[in-house]
Amino acid sequence: MEYEISIDDRQGIVEVRLLEATPHGAHVKARDELLEICRARDIRGILVDARDIVIRDRPSTLELFDFGVSWSELAKRTPVLVAGLLPRDAATRERVLFGDTVATNRGLVSQAFDDIEEARAWLRSSGNIRR
Repeated sequence: MEYEISIDDRQGIVEVRLLEATPHGAHVKARDELLEICRARDIRGILVDARDIVIRDRPSTLELFDFGVSWSELAKRTPVLVAGLLPRDAATRERVLFGDTVATNRGLVSQAFDDIEEARAWLRSSGNIRR
């Protein structure tokens, strides 16, 4: 498996942990699965843990741009907040930040973090706690 998903229904947060060699296509698959879970369970908070990934398949700038745009487009239909834990690998971190910037500039409410507890706290403080 290229990623692991866990769900905290009580807090209204779904978390995905991307594993080391998760290829770009699997990121798309994970994103789609996360949004489906959010729709099915009425969850608004997504935490993407990308700390361990190293992008080896080198997606093009256009692929990264399209991925960022698609996040914001899909989030218009399923309103979510996205907290992302940045990769430790510098080159991968740069690519992830580019995609995050594209998505944020197009309306996705997201924030990048290095610390998982800060990311969870941001999701909870952004009105994400289940009622």
